[in-house]
Amino acid sequence: MSELGDYLRNARNEKGLSQAKVQTQIGITNSRLCKAENGADNILSAAELKKLAVLYGVPVVPLFIMAGFLETSDLEEYRSGFKNTSMLDLDEKNHIQDQIDFIIKKKG
Repeated sequence: MSELGDYLRNARNEKGLSQAKVQTQIGITNSRLCKAENGADNILSAAELKKLAVLYGVPVVPLFIMAGFLETSDLEEYRSGFKNTSMLDLDEKNHIQDQIDFIIKKKG
């Protein structure tokens, strides 16, 4: 088994979805999803992984890293220097971004 395969299977099971239900909702065939969950490499495209992430309610970036579409080093530029931002809700993040935009605008 692969890390990605285990992750996909666990995420699907946590949502209470069968492979047939996944096929109905996003069009990935049972056999391809089964192969992916059993560790077949490069069986799913990035677009399909994104659809699965949305359906399962999981972040897409870890899926892309596990699938080999991204390396952790690819994300260095996008990492926040702030701690605990994951604890903030969207309104709080937007408020902070507004403050950052204000400061940048004020600098000229």
